[in-house]
Amino acid sequence: MRKIYTVGEAIYDIIFKNGKPIDAKVGGAMINSSVSLGRLGLPINYIGDTADDVVGDIMTNFLIDNKVNVDYFSHYSNSKSRLALAFIDDINKPKYSFYKLNTPQKIQLNFPEIQEDDIILFGSFYGIKAEVRGQLVDFLLEAKKQNAIIIYDPNFRVNHKSLLSTVLPFIEDNIRLADIVKASNEDFELIFGIDSFEGMLERLDPLKINNLVYTKNEQGIDFMVNQENHHISVEKLNPISAVGAGDSFNAGIIYYLFTNDISKAQFNNMDAKQWDKMLRFGDKFASNVCMSTDNYISEEFAEELS
Repeated sequence: MRKIYTVGEAIYDIIFKNGKPIDAKVGGAMINSSVSLGRLGLPINYIGDTADDVVGDIMTNFLIDNKVNVDYFSHYSNSKSRLALAFIDDINKPKYSFYKLNTPQKIQLNFPEIQEDDIILFGSFYGIKAEVRGQLVDFLLEAKKQNAIIIYDPNFRVNHKSLLSTVLPFIEDNIRLADIVKASNEDFELIFGIDSFEGMLERLDPLKINNLVYTKNEQGIDFMVNQENHHISVEKLNPISAVGAGDSFNAGIIYYLFTNDISKAQFNNMDAKQWDKMLRFGDKFASNVCMSTDNYISEEFAEELS
């Protein structure tokens, strides 16, 4: 049976507005995507790690409750789980302060065997983290060999900017490995110092990128497929919170691929009209997340689609 895998950090988000905590959510970019897919009943497996502590238990139970398989979710004893403080500004965009997983143990992820046409989503700091880099690349190379569909979202944060010169080669390698590269204009500007879609295409051309998705909030979505550029307009929103919106955009892409039973071979031959439909699902998922303080699509929205 075809399966979906996400690889990334498990983080407990504490959300602040006007200097006061207003909510707390199980988060991390790949967990956010996983929960959205789990609520839709898709065969989603989360790959990551956390501490064997109270916060780790909260995250594990939350994933199980949302139908996400946790067989590949590692727990470290005598450790403390990751935290993220998300500070929501006046236009409801978040700024983050991260607290690392504190463990004396060697970081060791538990990777599954990949089958043809499986779908893998990876990115964020796990995509460039030195402690897991070798394990992750081996996993992705094997996935590529098995003809899985690989999606990469760098989801790069400003608090990691001091590391950019060190991790940029890792980001470029990840782009080479991926079948779809999706990122926001803010992420690309932060990483490459380029603020246009055309500029990014020129910058990434040496990496032989096949498919690029470039989201621009209310300014729409630019994408390149089969060496042709396209644009999608989106509805303007008054968001409650944008936390998790991009992650659920990724879930929308995966939902389209999975529910339409698009194999790797078929994916390689998708035309612009199919891409348009797929990315509109991404936008629909992201819009739903923006209208609540949750990091994932609502259960009601998931029920409408199921």
